[in-house]
Amino acid sequence: MFLKILADSTLNQFIEDSCCENGICVDFDESISKEDRLIIKVDKFYNSLKTKVPASPDCLIIVKCKNSGYSLHIIELKNIHSSQGFELLNVLEKYQTCLDDFVSVRFKELLMKDYKAVKLYFVSNLDIYKRDLGLKYELLINYRVSYKEKQYLIRPMLPTPAIKMCY
Repeated sequence: MFLKILADSTLNQFIEDSCCENGICVDFDESISKEDRLIIKVDKFYNSLKTKVPASPDCLIIVKCKNSGYSLHIIELKNIHSSQGFELLNVLEKYQTCLDDFVSVRFKELLMKDYKAVKLYFVSNLDIYKRDLGLKYELLINYRVSYKEKQYLIRPMLPTPAIKMCY
């Protein structure tokens, strides 16, 4: 799978070594080698198009599982400075754009697989352990994103969470 993605003349332009944006990053468990992961900057792909740009997440990460198969991780990184936080509908649209267009239409032959795990992460500097997170944050973590007839929750994470190995 990785070789086909790397050979794709469009996708290979958006492969990077890290998933970072405005000082907020995602790290990897040390058991995942660089050869067993692929980071695609989805937002850079959409921003390169000459059309109206839909909301899109920062990174799509594919991890080769230890025994066989792959896991898919969609990451939105937010360095939040104000009490306003983030625009909820914009963030929700990012995950749907990635799954409904990027994975399922534009790069269907390469990316639309039966993954062992699909994980959606919202990585920000918000205190996710605070008692009252606010209505927007509550709606975000209770929203379900559909992909291939399954529902997935968006997981809030503090900066530099580690992507874990899948088995």
